[in-house]
Amino acid sequence: MEDSILNWLLEDSNPEVKLRTLKEYLKLADSDEKVIECKKQLLESKTYARALSRLHKTKNWDKYDAILAFAEWGLTRADIGKDIDDEVFGLIEATGFKMLCGEPLLLRNLVKLGYYDEEIVRNEISTQLALIQEDGGFRCISTNKKINDPKKPHKSCIKYTIEFLMLVAELHLQGIKTECEEALVHYFTKRNIFYRTDDMKTPVFDVMLGTFYTPDPIKIGAQNIVYALKALGCLLDSEAMKEGIRVLNQHKLENGRYVLTDSKSVPAFKVGDVGVENKWITLYAYMTM
Repeated sequence: MEDSILNWLLEDSNPEVKLRTLKEYLKLADSDEKVIECKKQLLESKTYARALSRLHKTKNWDKYDAILAFAEWGLTRADIGKDIDDEVFGLIEATGFKMLCGEPLLLRNLVKLGYYDEEIVRNEISTQLALIQEDGGFRCISTNKKINDPKKPHKSCIKYTIEFLMLVAELHLQGIKTECEEALVHYFTKRNIFYRTDDMKTPVFDVMLGTFYTPDPIKIGAQNIVYALKALGCLLDSEAMKEGIRVLNQHKLENGRYVLTDSKSVPAFKVGDVGVENKWITLYAYMTM
């Protein structure tokens, strides 16, 4: 990454991007003075205050999005303190982790925040990872028989499996190796990450070829997918990763920054405008290289 791009990501105007850059791109420890100062700046910001307010709302999906935001920024439960534990355990008690199709992403975010130490989280992760299918993916959990008839063979759902990829990648980054890593990685590399196995020119879903952000249970962009595969050891000179970088670079501007192609109408937190250069997409892109 050129210094001009790195300096852009480290601007004080976006302490949330700055913190993630310091911790995961520059690999600075939580004890580093730069990280400590950035956390202080973030925790005193309006961005953090909005997320904290969302955490304390009554709707479970508001809490879900706040947890996602904190995880994406690189915060931990220790950084947030007493404001988060009651809400996290309350959400678990209310839902049993079952946030429609969003459970694997919730578990990933909890791991990122430091909740793997909790037995209830560890046990749920073990239970869910044990459900991996022979093809290396995870089956659709819909109860709609038109979509997922339990009496018929059913292929894995790639959208759901992407969430598990992100979960397993985060575990790996924290030094926790899971038995399903190899099979899960193969699920994506056999299709060059994005494509139908019976037609390697057709994406399974078009959203996978864009830079949709923030990650959502049914929409996750190329930057998150490729980053997760890189975290799990996929080599950059492999056919799959070359395709991943090629797809990402379709959204690269001449100045080396990357564009946000799409986002939810109400994302988990403000990420910038669609169609213009974006710090989050740029950070993820460079963390894959």
